[in-house]
Amino acid sequence: MNPELIDLLQRAEGAPYGKVRSALLEDVVRRADAASEADLAFYSRLALVTAYVMGGEPRKSLVPFARCVADWDAEPDKYREYSHLFHWCYKYAPSTLSKFPEVPLDRAYAVLDDMEQRWRLSGHSMHAVHQHRWLVAHHIGDEETAAEQFRLWSTAPRDDLSDCVGCDPTSKVHHLTSVGRTADAVALAVNVLDGQLTCAEQPQQMLTALLPAYVAEGMYDEAVDAHRKAYRLLRNRVGELSEHADHVEFLARTGNELKAVELIERHAAELADPPSPYAEMAFSAAASLALSRVDSDLLIRQPQADAEPAGALAERYAARALELAAQFDARNGTTHRSEHIQRLLTAEPWVEYLPLSETARRAQLRKQAQTEQTVPAQQPERPAVSGSGWLDRAEEDWQNFANEDAIAAWQAFEREVPESEWTPFDRARLLDGRGLTSSENPQVALDAWREALALYDELGEEVRVLRTRGRIGRMLCEQGQIEEGLAAGEEPIRWLIANDELERRPAQRDSLAIMYAQAGRFSEAIQVLTESGPGHTRPEHAGSSAILLANLLLQEGRFDEGEAAIAPGFDSPHDAQRSFAHHLRGRVRLELERPAEAAEDLIEAVALATGTPGLETHVAYSKLMLARAYLLTGRPLEAAESAEESLSVLTDDALADARGVLIDSYRMLGENESALTKVRELLADVSPEAHPAWLATLRQDEGILLEQLDRDDEAIDVFLTAAQHFGTAESPLQQAQAIRLAAQSARYTGDHARALELVTSAQPILDALPSADQDVIFQSAGVHWDLSLIHLQQGDQATAVTHADEAADLYERGGYEDQYLNAQLLLAEHGTEDEKALQDLFNELPANTDLWYRTGYLLVDRLRGVGQADAAAALETRLNSES
Repeated sequence: MNPELIDLLQRAEGAPYGKVRSALLEDVVRRADAASEADLAFYSRLALVTAYVMGGEPRKSLVPFARCVADWDAEPDKYREYSHLFHWCYKYAPSTLSKFPEVPLDRAYAVLDDMEQRWRLSGHSMHAVHQHRWLVAHHIGDEETAAEQFRLWSTAPRDDLSDCVGCDPTSKVHHLTSVGRTADAVALAVNVLDGQLTCAEQPQQMLTALLPAYVAEGMYDEAVDAHRKAYRLLRNRVGELSEHADHVEFLARTGNELKAVELIERHAAELADPPSPYAEMAFSAAASLALSRVDSDLLIRQPQADAEPAGALAERYAARALELAAQFDARNGTTHRSEHIQRLLTAEPWVEYLPLSETARRAQLRKQAQTEQTVPAQQPERPAVSGSGWLDRAEEDWQNFANEDAIAAWQAFEREVPESEWTPFDRARLLDGRGLTSSENPQVALDAWREALALYDELGEEVRVLRTRGRIGRMLCEQGQIEEGLAAGEEPIRWLIANDELERRPAQRDSLAIMYAQAGRFSEAIQVLTESGPGHTRPEHAGSSAILLANLLLQEGRFDEGEAAIAPGFDSPHDAQRSFAHHLRGRVRLELERPAEAAEDLIEAVALATGTPGLETHVAYSKLMLARAYLLTGRPLEAAESAEESLSVLTDDALADARGVLIDSYRMLGENESALTKVRELLADVSPEAHPAWLATLRQDEGILLEQLDRDDEAIDVFLTAAQHFGTAESPLQQAQAIRLAAQSARYTGDHARALELVTSAQPILDALPSADQDVIFQSAGVHWDLSLIHLQQGDQATAVTHADEAADLYERGGYEDQYLNAQLLLAEHGTEDEKALQDLFNELPANTDLWYRTGYLLVDRLRGVGQADAAAALETRLNSES
């Protein structure tokens, strides 16, 4: 076969499923045909059939498959070595034909009959044939035939043409669920999910299929877990629109309609080129169901179009789903598909609400508890007031955190008392209230207080003058006018702390502490808060002061004291305040490296504050910290979901932090494409003032991800950019390492000349550093190791051994045992032809380790090569028995 075409075929088969892989295989087929490479063309067409099916373009698979059938039937002996792959691809045809209403049903039956004949001729079990006859019967609603084929399928023996141990039961779960045998569906899946699944479609396909069965059986935790795990695996895969529809339906029928909207907005673009009409029908129906359950005026983002109201979009999706269902029914001669879609469009919820996370679950429990509480005893009516009594009530309510009642009282005074009857004292108190209620508009507040201050001064209200000066001083400090603020408010508040009404003194201490904190005088702020004196009499006041003190202690790095100081915050009657207390303690516990405890606090912080207007940013920060805690406790799935939920609110440094958490989470989940996207989002937002070391690390992360995605051509230049940044940051060790990584990627691409040039360029950087430094020893050894591998791949065994020997000496000197043993293995394998070096190394290695097995099997080959067959057999038996 043509080596160039073989290389191109291998590149194509190394690409992920999608249009790129399919295009590469199309090119191989064209070239193989042109070169009259019949074997290669036949195999490449079968590979292309699989690529089309797995890459979301199943319709295209029919043409190359038909050509393969014709070629096989013309010369079956010529292609016998591809028999298994040919028969495997045959299984795609019935499923593909059923998804396109323009294909006559007779054609699907003809394919099934032909499939059965070929299976019998080749001596295969009817297992896969019955499965696909069931599939067509299930599709058209022929319940009797579907039941019989399911029985035959379930009793036929499996063979090498049966779907894998994950996919075969998944199809059976679909059948069992459709006939109401949900308990059997769950039971069937248990062994599958507990076993080893190696298929690219599992476990996400099985978990998705189980969603309705889990809910029907009341296994709500399992349903949520299945949705979360499966959807993460599915969401970035091409050709999975039908499965996305299943998850949209699950969310719509479990009270998670807004989450369903997120999925609709994410995947709606796929409707422009759907994998099949069947997939478009399924997604359109599920989307219509979800959108019919939200506010009809809610604007839904559309791909390359203006946002559209949910109600109108739901109607459009429903019409399209019914239109496609009618096309299938016309082809099938039944009404099954239309009836199914109509039932889905008007489906009732499975449950009222199924929380998808621990924070949502706790919020729901809290809501239920509040709903179930008995109606509290009716509060005694407050005495009627009039005139200036409204001002007294407003000030009392404001002191007690009853802000809405206070505002209502101020408004009642203005409404009931004509302005002509206001005394100067009344006017000053109203202005005071206006300042208090205008905290979001500092200038309005300051103007009102300054006017009130003048009136109080004229009236000789000395205490109120001092209180107002304190408020002005605090507001100025909060606006960054520190000197002016302290000049205005520090002394008045000091006097009030010592002389004001007892119940007011703790609040004055809080104000002075806040002013000092704004000035960066944290120690003085802490001292003010911890001075002896009357304490707060109300738990919400004590909680506010405790949160302030804890924050200040954190600023000083006094984490243990900070954790203890937070305690009063948990006694507050206000959810928001308790949320802030949990947030703060979660932060402390993260700092103290107790992430499991931190996660508990941060879950509470989110649950207490979610849905409260004005606390969206606080919730987002809590979710970001929760994501960190999850990550540190080995829960990357929860970490990713929590960080993702914070992205839409966070900005600047916090947004960068969230992306960083996501990069680490995605890596742990094996979602390298998603991690690469987040790295590049960070790079796109890099500030010109960004530190070169941080930028270098980010670029190096990008290169590592590219390498893991087998995109080494791109990785080379990215690693070299990272090396430049490390050089600018005066980090020579990291610079040398980045150059070595670039060389490694060059070696992976087969560009040995460039790899050699790059590795050699790293050595002078290391030569300029102290040779006895541990890190320098490690990198220097690494340079020799890299050179050894490059020369070995070039066939220069002698030079490779020389460099491996240098690497081994350096690794041994630095105490890097694993690397030293690796180098020793290379020397034993390539530096001598006898068995002694391998035997000595094997005896030295700890048993059952990867290196022990590698060395052992090499030794088996070497023993056979020197005529020691019995020793080789004995060692091989030992290795196999312990593997």
